[in-house]
Amino acid sequence: MNDTEGQSMVSRCDVTTCRYNEDMACTAGQIEVSLSGQQAQCITFSPAEGTGDAYSATADN
Repeated sequence: MNDTEGQSMVSRCDVTTCRYNEDMACTAGQIEVSLSGQQAQCITFSPAEGTGDAYSATADN
């Protein structure tokens, strides 16, 4: 069994205001995601310096 079996990977992040977003790739060591209705929300979202926290990091399923 390899280390990634049974795990999913974040391959793209469109939240340009998140400090963990580098060239549309998530650089966080791990993330937490919450599901609310039909939307997934990244709990790990942290605003990049100077962007505030007004952006909601959600994704439609």
